[in-house]
Amino acid sequence: MDPSDSPAEAEHLLAGNVSTVVRIGDTVRRTTGPWTPAVHALLRYLEEVDFKGAPRVLGIDGQGREVLTYLPGKVPRRASPEVATNRVLAEVGRLLRHYHDVVSRFALPPGVEWYHESDRAPGSVVCHNDLSPRNTLFRDGQPVAFVDWDFASPAPPAWDVAHAAWQFVPLTEDPGCKRHGWTSLPDRLRRLRAFCDAYGLAEEERLSFPELVARRIAATASGIESNASAGVPEFERLVASDVPALVRADQAWV
Repeated sequence: MDPSDSPAEAEHLLAGNVSTVVRIGDTVRRTTGPWTPAVHALLRYLEEVDFKGAPRVLGIDGQGREVLTYLPGKVPRRASPEVATNRVLAEVGRLLRHYHDVVSRFALPPGVEWYHESDRAPGSVVCHNDLSPRNTLFRDGQPVAFVDWDFASPAPPAWDVAHAAWQFVPLTEDPGCKRHGWTSLPDRLRRLRAFCDAYGLAEEERLSFPELVARRIAATASGIESNASAGVPEFERLVASDVPALVRADQAWV
């Protein structure tokens, strides 16, 4: 499918740390990579099973960009008190669990690969791998969909839960909470428990969950540095902004 571009419709730049993302009318156009066919197979499966928490694939445009449906709403940049309310924590947990239940039946077609090396361990599902407020679409203050699926690949479901908890609770040191906009420090332990309850994280997984969160955070820092070392400009900018050091400060706090 080759969606045509209407010259009458202007491009509006949308936020994006890694991919260039623009809106044209009721569509979103994003730069592609070797992983795009795998992501498109996943999104088409989610459409087939009527999972409403993800955009739909429309094809590739004349500039080689993927074309997705535009989902109306807002995508926040951080887990501020106004964004990551107690109700939102619960709804994100339930939406993530619904996604994991649905995607457990997905099988990747042969001949395509994910962005990351995949974890084929028993019980793995295709995780989003970058769940955060900046990759969550909100409508009327409530989370309704996850966006930016480039990093999707198989992993234990708790890997997604760990990243989402880190970003939404947020599991960060006191200065980190203030950077998120918290003037009064949140009760992170209580909020983490509420998030895990909403997701339905099993008791045996909770016993080792802090260690898993720390490993998940460390993987983010090392992933940024690895991509920067490989010369990927977007990740080079993150390293230049000292983002890995901030991430490792969160790891140390956890």
